[in-house]
Amino acid sequence: MESYISSINSIVALLVSITALIYTVKTYILKSGSEIRGMYSVTSSMYSVTSSMYCDDKYVGSVSLENMKDRATVIFKIYLLIGRNNYIEIEDFEDKPLILKPFEVYSKVYDPIDLYVTNMKRIELNKLWDSKKIIPKIVLSTSDGKYQVTQWIKSWDPIIDYFNNHMISIIQPMRSTYKNKCYGSNVKYILDIKLDNDKEEVIPICPKDYQFKNMFKGFRLTQESLETKDTLEEFLYEKIGEGNLNCLDITVHDVEVWREKAYEDHNKTIEAEHYNWFFFNIIGPMFTKINSYKIKQINRKSKKAANKALKRN
Repeated sequence: MESYISSINSIVALLVSITALIYTVKTYILKSGSEIRGMYSVTSSMYSVTSSMYCDDKYVGSVSLENMKDRATVIFKIYLLIGRNNYIEIEDFEDKPLILKPFEVYSKVYDPIDLYVTNMKRIELNKLWDSKKIIPKIVLSTSDGKYQVTQWIKSWDPIIDYFNNHMISIIQPMRSTYKNKCYGSNVKYILDIKLDNDKEEVIPICPKDYQFKNMFKGFRLTQESLETKDTLEEFLYEKIGEGNLNCLDITVHDVEVWREKAYEDHNKTIEAEHYNWFFFNIIGPMFTKINSYKIKQINRKSKKAANKALKRN
């Protein structure tokens, strides 16, 4: 019996030791070396899916880096290597190095470019961008030397699934923004008030704000004052003249006018639907294939018509 208990204790001790060893090894691996995952996007001319109307050259539109280690990594520069010999400088942190903290993600979107230059000469890269034989790679200049990103961040976008199933709806929330702040659909006016101490105050006004006493000190909005922008301005300037509203200037913005201009192409409204499993997984892909076939046929006819027109000219 004693030998049996001793054997069990030995096994338990061995398991504890193995667990501790595994934990120690994993901790050491997390804290040693560098391991960075990355992702980038390429923006090209306005005629492509991911496009820009501001330049003809393809360029890196965004970069994301993820530190997979439990130690910080210091990055001086980010490059994109095309082929074996073409390093495109994406970002320079020489003056202020980027310190990618443990498990931190760095992401940035880049603006369009004018041109590419090497040794005071303009260089064209579009042929390399279009080459199917070349796979661009992210290369980092770090405090540990050169580091080439080999692991990629597995991103996902519903647009990928949409091409396989047109029953998928990709919905974007739209917002009215003024001075870096968003206002909801119930806001009718925005008051931009300049105060005596060179400060500004922005106040959103809703149609039923006349019911609340605490909007302004000394007076209360009326239902008539909120009918139009002009009636509200006239009402507020009256209060300034009476001394009930202390400010240097006040501007009333009609948010409904902004929305009419911003959403003039969004006149049609539909109701969101919930599809059952059979309709979404069986009917949806079938409908998508039929729809895609019809679009291809239309494109072929359009190309043939365009080619005939060119031959005639």
